Amino acid sequence: MIIPVLNEEAVIGACLTQFCDVEDVELIVVDGGSADDTQRVVAARDGAQWVQVAKAGRALQMNAGAERATGDVFLFLHADTFLPSDGLMLIRDSLRVPGVVGGRFRLGLSEKTIGFRLVAFLSTLRSRYLGITYGDQGIYVRRDTFNAVGGFPSLQLFEDSEFCSRVAREGKFVMLNARVCSSTRRWREWGFVRTVVEMWVLRILYTFSVSDVTLSRWYR
Repeated sequence: MIIPVLNEEAVIGACLTQFCDVEDVELIVVDGGSADDTQRVVAARDGAQWVQVAKAGRALQMNAGAERATGDVFLFLHADTFLPSDGLMLIRDSLRVPGVVGGRFRLGLSEKTIGFRLVAFLSTLRSRYLGITYGDQGIYVRRDTFNAVGGFPSLQLFEDSEFCSRVAREGKFVMLNARVCSSTRRWREWGFVRTVVEMWVLRILYTFSVSDVTLSRWYR
């Protein structure tokens, strides 16, 4: 379990707690330079490993976590995302199928309003039919496949979707018939309509080869 964080003291405790009774799972939290009490919260959780990197960047952080991990399967999870109760079992079962190299969950959101339900539904369709998958769906992959694609690409934006596209070329990249529950706090912070529109605009520009450095600057 590899969880990239940056100033996540408000949510990382609950994220780790969902695995408190789970055996044989490494919990690796990779920090990109938090200025809050994220490290203190992680330190209070038995078994959680803390990895510090020089600068923030999810690709850099997740690659650093994979380097520390000792297992044969990596699950990359956002600090504000929760797996379904049988999520780890579903992951293990899917990897028993010949040819499966990794996968992701359907997207679920913490608020059940019509707008957020529509976002979750369309995001799942986008991932299934367009192959565009983001980290809030919970991404897992075999270690050997991760190594074969060179880990997450050194991008500042859309590193997760680019990684998933590369993994899918190595074998079957499945979508599990279960939903994660990801927080809607970003939408609430930035504005629902604005967030949806801006992410699609950025995605279209990325498709037309606009530099990820430029897109990242606009995003921030």
